[in-house]
Amino acid sequence: MPRLFAAVLAAMLAFAGAPSGAVTSLWHFTDLGKLNAIQQARISPDGTRIIVGRLNVDLAHDAFAPSYHILQIAGGASFDVAPSLGHPRWSPDGSRIAWLAPAANHTMQIVLTDAQGANVHPFTTGANSVVAFAWSPHASRIAAVEIASHAPSSARLRELSPHSDFLGDVPPMRSLWIVDAANGTQRRIANDGWSYGGPATDHDPSWSANGRDLVVVRQPTSLYDDFERAQYAVVDVASGRTHPLFAQHFFAYPGSPQPRYAPSGSAIAYAQTWDGKLPSREDLYVDRSDVSARLDRDLWSCGNGSFRWSGSSLLAAMLDGVAMRLYRIQPGAVLRPLTGLDGSVESYSVAKNGRIAYVWATPATMPQIYLLEPNGTRRQLTHDAFPSGLSIARTRLVHWSDGHGHTLVGQVTLPLGIDPRHAPLVVEPHGGPQCSDDNSPSLFGQYLASHGYAYFRPDPRGSDGYGDWSYKAIVANWGNRPMRDDLAGIATVLKLGIGDPHRLYIEGGSYGAYLTAWIVTHTNRFRAAVAQVPVTNLELDYTLTHSPNIERRFFGARPLLDPELLRAESPLTYAASMHTPLLIIAGLLDNNAPDAQAVEFYKVLAERGEPVHMLVDPKAGHGPDDPAGIIAWWRATLHWIETH
Repeated sequence: MPRLFAAVLAAMLAFAGAPSGAVTSLWHFTDLGKLNAIQQARISPDGTRIIVGRLNVDLAHDAFAPSYHILQIAGGASFDVAPSLGHPRWSPDGSRIAWLAPAANHTMQIVLTDAQGANVHPFTTGANSVVAFAWSPHASRIAAVEIASHAPSSARLRELSPHSDFLGDVPPMRSLWIVDAANGTQRRIANDGWSYGGPATDHDPSWSANGRDLVVVRQPTSLYDDFERAQYAVVDVASGRTHPLFAQHFFAYPGSPQPRYAPSGSAIAYAQTWDGKLPSREDLYVDRSDVSARLDRDLWSCGNGSFRWSGSSLLAAMLDGVAMRLYRIQPGAVLRPLTGLDGSVESYSVAKNGRIAYVWATPATMPQIYLLEPNGTRRQLTHDAFPSGLSIARTRLVHWSDGHGHTLVGQVTLPLGIDPRHAPLVVEPHGGPQCSDDNSPSLFGQYLASHGYAYFRPDPRGSDGYGDWSYKAIVANWGNRPMRDDLAGIATVLKLGIGDPHRLYIEGGSYGAYLTAWIVTHTNRFRAAVAQVPVTNLELDYTLTHSPNIERRFFGARPLLDPELLRAESPLTYAASMHTPLLIIAGLLDNNAPDAQAVEFYKVLAERGEPVHMLVDPKAGHGPDDPAGIIAWWRATLHWIETH
């Protein structure tokens, strides 16, 4: 689920079943069906049409329903697309669109439509599911990453290894195929034993300008944590011969943008950490030249950063403070932002003539599509509004010092209908630990504001909107330093006359739940706290998670060799100091922050007689991914805060 829509949805679900007393109309479950947030804008190669992607909530079927339509820029005509289609890709001449669609044999196959999204006809068939694909420069072929249908092992006893999925199973490998665009026949290439992608590295291949080569991401197996051993590789399409782009190992984070050939010539742009180390800023490179270093901004941005070629220059989306900004990067020239600091770019694409279509949102507006012309003029193409009856509270930026020469930033949403000085203040640390909240709409903040709460989202050191220093500032220190930053941010908010210092609450998920647990085991300032899918025992988390890389980034290559450090940085170690009423919520299918540590933390607190309550969801992993689950989790969170 896209990050903006996930935040929007969670907050909108929170409107339902909330306590009364708002200064505006309350939301109800039926209101959710009115929301369809723009999440994607793909402009045609000739710059005349845009594929607009939206995501809707289907409460009746407990599902998210993506939808697409084709927007004609001149005149504004719109063409609806069949609801089963997704993953759209324009053909190079703009006359056709290739999509992924479910087939009768429960696989995902490529289908083709015309430029209006009509006249659907199948393109690929077979037992494999297509994961990702890309048109060749002259539209004569499609390169596809495919995955064989897979049934988990039925063996009573399964072998467990350090590189298993910890269920005793081996996920199927991703293979690379070439599909003839004229007749749909397929040929497997690069049959070298590698997996061409994995859960953290699934990308469209990128064709060279002459159509002879592909640049891809491959990894030894298809396991999630093998992204650490991934390679950027060039594949000769005719022979299938493959060679890595680098002789030495490099490092890129999970969900990093794919490598891309330039539209002319042989240059390849790609992402990696600037110094090849784990706790470092991820930069944009062309061949072996770091072209974004001068920005000192992180291309990864917790998996939300991206880049595109635009002629001989590059467009890149990177987080600057709390704004996801679009930059133009010309190797050897001045780097310049194309968007401001008052909102965030959620999606963008570029036509051959240099026209850019992008999705833009601010704290007070729904996502909209804008068109940026090569001459710098821009215009808004869509005008979506919040459903009527909801007043939008002001969200402002707050700045404070970390005490070491760096300025930190946070977002505070002001309460409606009440003097801000008398409003209870809800604080939400972000996840990651690097995943800052951008300044797109927070409807959870708007919900709280309408019920008289102030809502503060601080970005302490470690956040990915600051630069390389921020990553390195939390090496071997996840708890005390970020906690000090967050508490200093809260003090700044209170000094500005926002929030009642005697009614403070804190809630967060993932690393935000880690920091919540850390803070309430080191201070009793908060009246209540909620920790969703928390990390509470770093040693146990490292042992059980499918992504031990997170601990390795900040605690060393082999953290189990330094268990004292992990214990010192674990909230569990300080459980005896916790007296704040705490709600813990965990998903029993969580591979990121496995629930065993949450249970351990809960039992230690409960047996000490502390005010702790725990809820578990047998259908959820690292948080719920269905509307009903999100409803249940946010109802519980809000009830806990309201009760205290």
